[in-house]
Amino acid sequence: MRTSWVEAALILGGAVVGWYATHRWRVSGEPPPRGPSSDYLDGLNYLVNQQPDRAVEAFLRAVAVDQDTVETQFALGALFRRRGEVDRAIRVHQNLIARDTLAPAFREQATYALAQDYLRAGLFDRAEKLLLELSAGGTYRIAALKDLSSIYELERDWEQAIAIHRNLARIGRPEQPTAIAHYHCELAELARTAGDFALAREHLRTVRAEHKRFARGALLRADVALDMHEPDLAVRLLRRVPVQSPQLAGEVLPRLVRALRAAGRETELASILQELAGDGRDVADAIAHAAILSGQLDSPALLALARGYVGREPAVAETVQALLQDNVPDDAALTRLCAALRRQAMRAARFRCGDCGFSAATFFWQCPGCKSWDTLKPLTPSDLAGRPPAGQER
Repeated sequence: MRTSWVEAALILGGAVVGWYATHRWRVSGEPPPRGPSSDYLDGLNYLVNQQPDRAVEAFLRAVAVDQDTVETQFALGALFRRRGEVDRAIRVHQNLIARDTLAPAFREQATYALAQDYLRAGLFDRAEKLLLELSAGGTYRIAALKDLSSIYELERDWEQAIAIHRNLARIGRPEQPTAIAHYHCELAELARTAGDFALAREHLRTVRAEHKRFARGALLRADVALDMHEPDLAVRLLRRVPVQSPQLAGEVLPRLVRALRAAGRETELASILQELAGDGRDVADAIAHAAILSGQLDSPALLALARGYVGREPAVAETVQALLQDNVPDDAALTRLCAALRRQAMRAARFRCGDCGFSAATFFWQCPGCKSWDTLKPLTPSDLAGRPPAGQER
């Protein structure tokens, strides 16, 4: 990649400042300043001849590392990393660390900068080694712990992520306090997949100790209960979730139908839904929206909730009013309308992160964009109008 003249001028300016700071005349009786080094002159020559890559290499050799010029090295390293030239950034920071005379504070800064280079390059094992050193103490301790947590999340090393999160909690408030509960949920999922329901429940007890009303934990406990042929327990667990977290109605509804069917209590669906809907319009609309998207409108109770929902949702209500004189669709018209809404939703992103705006067609507990937990929310028909395709950010 060719360095622009603006960036080349910045590099040249940094090199000039570094050279001047190193060779300036000191009043304390030191020898007068020497002329520029051959490396420095070579750098100027390369720059004039539009060879910026070779110019940078020459300037790096020319800049002596001491208390006056080390900041110039850091600026160069940061510039390379931002430009995606990670190999050069790594070289700059490795050269800094290799200097025996580097002050401890600068050595710590260079170590953290090198760890960031390795992270950018995807060399997680090397970054982890440096970050573990920094996490033992010092200026970058908290930053190193947060970076380690991110590495272990990417590698799905949940046990290590738990240890780092607990360490972080001891010295500073974590940015995402629910993360540790999600880590144990991930371990419970793995245990459940392996058929070790006892271990899964052990992790879920830890989740409950961390957060009394943690929706994901309740959903997982219901899944384990269904796996162990305890559908009545699953029903009790599931009916609490929509009231606490209406946005998870889409995760609850299919599980609830399955649990009631397994328990031979399918006729209770209407009464349970009516009870949940009585907790507020948000809960009722969330259940109706989930039923529409899942195509589960085969009961009068769900049809009734869907009828109320389409009458209140602005984007849908306008269409209903334009097509129907009485504004109240019969069951057949309502079913066709809901099918059309479902087809529309299937062609677009149905969830969006409230933090970074990442949109997706499927639900994630952790946003793939910004890596935040519990930030993806379902989009209503009004939201869906004009949204970007799944996997894109606004």
